[in-house]
Amino acid sequence: MSVQSQIRAWLRELETGPESAACAEQVRAGVAVGLSGGADSLALVHGLLRCGVKVHAVVVDHQLQEGSAQVARQAADTALSLGATAEIRTVEVEGPGEGPARQARYEALGAAAAGRPLLVAHTADDDAEGMLIGLVRGSGAEAIAGMRSVHTDHAAVAAGAAWLGRPLLNCTRAETEAECRAAGLSWWEDPHNSSDAYLRSRIRTRVLPYLQNVLGEHIGANMARTARMLREDVELLDELAGRELQAAEEGASLNCTELQQQPAALRRRVLKQWLADKAGPLTSAHLNAIDALVIAWKGQGGAAVPWPQNQPAYTEQRRTHRLVVQRRYGYLQLATVPRS
Repeated sequence: MSVQSQIRAWLRELETGPESAACAEQVRAGVAVGLSGGADSLALVHGLLRCGVKVHAVVVDHQLQEGSAQVARQAADTALSLGATAEIRTVEVEGPGEGPARQARYEALGAAAAGRPLLVAHTADDDAEGMLIGLVRGSGAEAIAGMRSVHTDHAAVAAGAAWLGRPLLNCTRAETEAECRAAGLSWWEDPHNSSDAYLRSRIRTRVLPYLQNVLGEHIGANMARTARMLREDVELLDELAGRELQAAEEGASLNCTELQQQPAALRRRVLKQWLADKAGPLTSAHLNAIDALVIAWKGQGGAAVPWPQNQPAYTEQRRTHRLVVQRRYGYLQLATVPRS
């Protein structure tokens, strides 16, 4: 499927989705697009403009590579030459690895979107890579499910975007490169994408090509399709868990009797949703310990959970206290206990 065909299909789906009227109206008013200068994001900018969508391209310079300012300037100039408006945002990345850079990027993109939808150029290849990463790490269904085509609970939204959209999830990287070639666009190859220092890069350059050689060239697209189907299942379970959370939550506590009646897949999602804004990222070990308070209660002590991240209000308290989920009188409660 060509990039423009996929964008048109995504726009049609947007008009018939659960929040169709608001989302479609916002797109008609214009969108912000995260532009790196790579083939995927250039193809997205070009395709949107050809589909009649007003585009404001936002280039984020992470300042992590020599010559990054020149790369950013070239990407912005290309967007301008295509008929988009464009700006460059320079960020300071705090900490090593991909996580801090991603956080800084989406905060900058969301702020630049300023109430508009923010569109990014993730493709089917990204979904396939994400599925393999989740499998390698032993993650749950959420990690191996495909990315949402419309996302309202995201760092970019918290920073100012109306919502995050991914119009190219049915496109392959080969198709975005073909779009750029047909339009006479030269793209930037991020050296990080071929570096063995990152798991995703190793999967992209070594694992997926091997699987394609052994299992067929369509393995990536097939994995992405499976990931999208799994995403539908995950979203339904999350919706059901949200309803169950409303039924089980009483003030700041959770009713264990109500939770005990639910299957494990639903119960664990309820626990994750309950703690989503109260604790830090939860591992399967955290969830197992909390779940045992519900279904295997033997008077055991509480289950320690991480403190919320990036919340200075807890800086002093986390030095002297642990954050713990306890069971008291048939209810789960979040408490702080002194460190021994």
